[in-house]
Amino acid sequence: MFLSFAVCLSKVCRLFSMFSSERLTVPDYVSRFQPRRAGSDPKAVSPGVQAEVQCMLDDSLPALRAAMRTMKSARDTGELGEIRRAIAETFQLVEEAWVLPTVGRQVAEEICNRIRLDGGLELLLQLLQTPAVEIKYESAKLLEQILISENRDYVARMGLGVILNLSRELEDAQLARSISGILEHMFKHTEETSAQLISNGALDALLFWCRGTDPTVLRHCAVALANCAMYGGHHCQRLMIEKQAAEWLFPLAFSKEDELIRFYACLAVTVLAANREVEKEVVKSGTLELVEPFIASLDPDEFARSLQDSADSVQGRTASDLQHLLPLLDGTRLEGNCIAAFYLCVETSIKSRQRNTKIFQEIGAVQSLKRIVMYSSNATTLTLAKRALSMMGEEVPRRILSSVPNWKTGEVQRWLQQIGFSDLSGRFQELQVDGDLLLNITEEDLVHDLGMTSGLTRKRFLRDLRVLKTYANYSMCDPNNLADWLADVDPRFRQYTYGMVQSGVDRNNIIQITDQQLQSDCRVDNGIHRAQILASARRPARPCLTDSQPAGPDVFISYRRTTGSQLASLLKVHLQVRGFSVFIDVEKLEAGKFEEKLISSVQRARNFILVLSANALDKCMGDTGMKDWVHKEIVTALNGKKNIVPVTDNFVWPDPSSLPEDMRTILTFNGIKWSHEYQEATIEKILRFLKRHPGQEQLDSSKSPKEPQSNPAKSQ
Repeated sequence: MFLSFAVCLSKVCRLFSMFSSERLTVPDYVSRFQPRRAGSDPKAVSPGVQAEVQCMLDDSLPALRAAMRTMKSARDTGELGEIRRAIAETFQLVEEAWVLPTVGRQVAEEICNRIRLDGGLELLLQLLQTPAVEIKYESAKLLEQILISENRDYVARMGLGVILNLSRELEDAQLARSISGILEHMFKHTEETSAQLISNGALDALLFWCRGTDPTVLRHCAVALANCAMYGGHHCQRLMIEKQAAEWLFPLAFSKEDELIRFYACLAVTVLAANREVEKEVVKSGTLELVEPFIASLDPDEFARSLQDSADSVQGRTASDLQHLLPLLDGTRLEGNCIAAFYLCVETSIKSRQRNTKIFQEIGAVQSLKRIVMYSSNATTLTLAKRALSMMGEEVPRRILSSVPNWKTGEVQRWLQQIGFSDLSGRFQELQVDGDLLLNITEEDLVHDLGMTSGLTRKRFLRDLRVLKTYANYSMCDPNNLADWLADVDPRFRQYTYGMVQSGVDRNNIIQITDQQLQSDCRVDNGIHRAQILASARRPARPCLTDSQPAGPDVFISYRRTTGSQLASLLKVHLQVRGFSVFIDVEKLEAGKFEEKLISSVQRARNFILVLSANALDKCMGDTGMKDWVHKEIVTALNGKKNIVPVTDNFVWPDPSSLPEDMRTILTFNGIKWSHEYQEATIEKILRFLKRHPGQEQLDSSKSPKEPQSNPAKSQ
């Protein structure tokens, strides 16, 4: 019964996939995952998973061997049609295996292994070097589908040069679809492989493709960059920053077209930000601001269903992959907590259907999620962590009150129970341990007063106490906000707040504190931490800007969200990597005083780029009350005599009389026509316009003066 259901489901998935224009052409009769005899008697007991896997393989492996033989013989005889047919049959076998419910990963991985063992990987690497472009495209597409762990090992040893050579064919759009997917997998291999890929131009290729519009390529680029950040180690993360990957992730994370592209771009930039060595550069890119609002807008179940369209995502991630999320979940950055909790929600939805939720307990994710529920003050992260625990069938702990210094003995008792030390509740109650005493407990107290003789038990208790100290709210006893100052030095140092405040330290006198005082009076036992705190305290203070506003951005970009987001984000990155400070409003700004902040940013900016995408000014027509945001921004720029640079993309200039009188002047400015194919040349022209002073006429260097104000300007 179950096998019949699996077959039906695989047929449905295959039917839908055939509507894709990317699908390889396969004869209709190729379908291997079918019952052997339609009229066979049902078994009294359903076969186990291994029996089911073997049954599927018995149907598929003969066809796979036949396809491999055909591919080899056709390669030797030069029969291109037979090669393509064999590749297509193999591709369909792999694709059908991946979408099988429950056992799909096991079946697909065994097929992928068989391809390697039968010489298929060696053959595909040879075919990738053939001058026949269709063979090259289809070989690359098949290789992308079969890069499981062992096959990545083989390609890293025997074929990395082939992949790198193909990645240099930047302008071949069809090849880019598969090569970007292959790089997505190879960046998961090892830190050494990732470093080798980067040093030979693979990261440059991905960042070049990030400028395009092909959703398949952009999705592969986003996942590849996330994999590079997660699996490549600190060295590769530093190389990503040097090549300005954090900036180029902005258009992907800002995209309104594809949630998967946005998600993996957000994951990549969040992983980079978790590395304190490069955190400042990542924050400066502006991409990190997009993460939390985007995650808050998603539904984990709907996102999990969207993964069903991707053969290599339908089975979810392995335990090894999921373990790479734990540093984000346990880290101090909100964005990391948020996206990791969301990802675990999505994976729990997938693993629930596979009846494999025990994987989360095995990798240690359950305890991390419980810690989030207990301590996090962010509503999005808290909701996601609770949801994940509920779907896993785990107990959801109560949230801990953050005002720890004010805790009574009852709150201490509840905290002990939630961290697994309920056996100490009696002794803590007997000694009347409240929040103040809890924050002052030392290891000596644990031994002598609380009878905690086991060294490992004390370490576990003190670890949980450090977490509590880090998340606690000290506002009732910390009027000078020493806690936030310590967190700026290092988020972990927030744990020292209570001891320092009780000793009389504040932000005004911390510069006078000695190392001995930090150790003996404030109980900062870690010498390295003391050195960092003292070094930060003695660093010259930042200049105060009380009498004047901070300098405004070099460029304000105004755009219509519905049609201009992608171009606006590309312009931001192109200008930012050339040293311009750029303001572009994102969803997060809407949570504050949107109008005041937006208008102020226009007024303080030197240049005003107006992205005129399709129908960009339609909502301005008849807007006599100036309710439209683009209308407000344009009028503010005109009144402030800003250096206005229109950039057009599929834009039709409207009749001046259709627009409100206060913004008609915008039609007299010469526009620069955007070219996706020649982005560098277009940017160079924009830069020439931006170097002019405010108020200077916008003239084309090859023409005489701009057209009369009664006529709309033409895009150059």
